[in-house]
Amino acid sequence: MPVSPSQKRIGILIIGLVILFAPALFVLATLEFLILSGNLALSEISLLEFVELYLIDLVLFVVLGYGIYRLTFWLIKDQLPEALDTVEETEVTDSVDEAEPSGGVSEERS
Repeated sequence: MPVSPSQKRIGILIIGLVILFAPALFVLATLEFLILSGNLALSEISLLEFVELYLIDLVLFVVLGYGIYRLTFWLIKDQLPEALDTVEETEVTDSVDEAEPSGGVSEERS
């Protein structure tokens, strides 16, 4: 089923929002952990430090996402065909084993 241009735009919009807001959630989780552990008071952080932490998390998030993308692409391109061949060989071997009689030895009488 072909994908319409509006569905493509929605998909791109969702990906963009995830890239934009996921690092912000990481920043909030980091700050919440530091505040709860007592290592940080919210009044000690300036706006510049918030932006800096957000940009660091954004870069790490993008690099991690790209790494996962490349790893998945490599696995599908290089490793999956070999795995499928192995599965097919196993299925062929199992079907041949099932076709052979598995009782005793049959003797021909003349």
